[in-house]
Amino acid sequence: MSAPKTNIEKQKRRHWPAILGIAAALAIVVVVLLAVGVWDGVPLDEQAAPSVATQD
Repeated sequence: MSAPKTNIEKQKRRHWPAILGIAAALAIVVVVLLAVGVWDGVPLDEQAAPSVATQD
């Protein structure tokens, strides 16, 4: 069953904020995935805090 009155132009105007929000969410996901990928590429010794030498 279809809607009795469909106005495609009106629907385009009403849905653009939702589409923009979805696009923004996808952009954020891409940025986060790239950041995780770059962070994984950094060697662990550069991420760790400097260690304190112990006396034997």
